Amino acid sequence: MTVMTKTSLWDDRIKSWRLWFTPGIRVKRYVLSAMLGALIMMIGGIFGILWLVQANRQIISAPIEDVLVSQGWSRLGGWLSGLTILLGAAIATIAVALLNSSLLTRLSSHKRQTAVILHERLALSKGPHIVAIGGGTGLSNLLRGLRQHSSNITAVVAVSDDGGSSGRLRTAFDMPPPGDLVDCLAALSDLESEVSKLLEYRFERGNELKGHTFGNLFITTLTEVEGNFAKAIRVMNSLLNICGAVYPVSAEAVSLRVQKDSGQWISGESQVSKIGGSVSRVTIEPKHPALVEEVGLAISEADIIVLGPGSLFTSVLPPVLVPEAKQLMLMCKAPIIYICNVMTEVGETDHFDAWRHVEAIAKHLGRYPDWVIVNSTPIDLSRLASYTKEGSEVVKFDAHPFDIHHVKVAYIDVLRDKGPYAQHDSDKLAKWLISCAKGQASPYKTPVP
Repeated sequence: MTVMTKTSLWDDRIKSWRLWFTPGIRVKRYVLSAMLGALIMMIGGIFGILWLVQANRQIISAPIEDVLVSQGWSRLGGWLSGLTILLGAAIATIAVALLNSSLLTRLSSHKRQTAVILHERLALSKGPHIVAIGGGTGLSNLLRGLRQHSSNITAVVAVSDDGGSSGRLRTAFDMPPPGDLVDCLAALSDLESEVSKLLEYRFERGNELKGHTFGNLFITTLTEVEGNFAKAIRVMNSLLNICGAVYPVSAEAVSLRVQKDSGQWISGESQVSKIGGSVSRVTIEPKHPALVEEVGLAISEADIIVLGPGSLFTSVLPPVLVPEAKQLMLMCKAPIIYICNVMTEVGETDHFDAWRHVEAIAKHLGRYPDWVIVNSTPIDLSRLASYTKEGSEVVKFDAHPFDIHHVKVAYIDVLRDKGPYAQHDSDKLAKWLISCAKGQASPYKTPVP
């Protein structure tokens, strides 16, 4: 057992050393610079010695001449020179790597893994630029998969929640709701489990604190200190050193007004599902909230723009209705991808099939998405039973309207294998989205029923 452990340890060390020489780490140039500096210093030292003994040069030249004409030098001189060069290069490399490791491990909790961390971060920094728009658990779940492939992620979060802890803070401090932002910040953190445990801790005691999460209170505190919600989120991004960035679509609190198919208007996100019937239309108040600057820049530079997964009318569409965001999305060249929900939502998308979801996006955005991801995997009966009780049903798919309107469909397996809910698998989604960002995705055609 001990031998295997030592072997594994040496394998890890060799792999770590090898990573220092991968392109982009920028160690090779410093190793060569160190070697060149040492060589110049040696030449200078030789010049100094020759200057000191210039009157008695034979003291140095005679022994050197004897070695150079000897048979031993004739046989082994080349090998000795090569080994000396390799030894010097190895010493210089190890010295530079240890220096980097010594400096960087002061800034990292991961000991003796600096090369691995740098290599991973370098690879992620070369990933595609992705803008993910939405809110709730759907967006944070997607981010967990995307962060394995790119650090150029910008999560754009809805600011229309008016229930729970977020709603209370929104009313008390006249600020946007922080809850969905907290979930996304935790999802993109390098220390997700520790950060999530801290940010999502909910107070159960104290009349004022009871029901609030630490993350919501933290953002509220930063908003008070910075004097601006957008500045507070910028500070949070910096403090958590996350893999990407998370921003509210606007630094202003937005309220929803929703019209049901019956024609009835409802105010407030938290009230939408309390009244039966599917939603026909959603609007925001104020109608022209200012777009956060970083969000506009991210949309302009995006390789792909992802809508969802999440509640269609209360999470996905509200950020799209911010006029500046909508205009930029209509102008951008990046493909817009909609991740269709696996199940319908009671009081919001009752009896919606996949195409009705897409029609709702086109109605509010002013264009169809370029791609739509639809789950192709049947849901097991045990998970399906709980949804049936509450009135939800599987989102059905018919390829015919997609073909007519030239909307490309990825009808693929994106269902999470385990768990009590029929949710998307973040890794499966991320792999397909990355392939699309690289121009490698192709539509999956199914027979029209």
